[in-house]
Amino acid sequence: MYASTIGFGKPFKQSAFASRNMRNTLYSFCPFGTSARPLRPLTLVKASIDDQWPAPSSYKIWPTDISINSGVYNFAQGAELVVYAALVDAGFSGDWSRIGVLTRDQEVLAQQAWWFILVAHSVVAAITVGYALRQGYPPLEAGFRGLLFGTLGLYDVYVRCQSKAVQRN
Repeated sequence: MYASTIGFGKPFKQSAFASRNMRNTLYSFCPFGTSARPLRPLTLVKASIDDQWPAPSSYKIWPTDISINSGVYNFAQGAELVVYAALVDAGFSGDWSRIGVLTRDQEVLAQQAWWFILVAHSVVAAITVGYALRQGYPPLEAGFRGLLFGTLGLYDVYVRCQSKAVQRN
């Protein structure tokens, strides 16, 4: 009897619904892969994208000649996500007005700010995808960066594409 693991679970044993060819049943049944066929192709694709479009070691603050370390830039992106999460919590949970920290009007203002940011980031994501398509950068990754980080994501894609152009020359 053939047994293999499904994703993160315990060994999968052949059941009445499984065909004689266990390998075909496992691949069609399991979205996470098996120990016989791990998710290595996905990690190879990710590694090849990172090799093609490496993360820069520093970001130049436009329009000055000041450069910041990529760790500081990544920290700024993470801080941006934390602020957005706090804004969603303040606007949509109702907890802050219940305990008296915010008024109901301030919660409505936080909701309006969140919707404005979401629409603005959607526009920036579309611009980022358009730029990525022209530069040959993966458009899904670029759109995701634009949607999550707004102009910081657009700038990140721009810097990666410029560093790739410099490497080509």
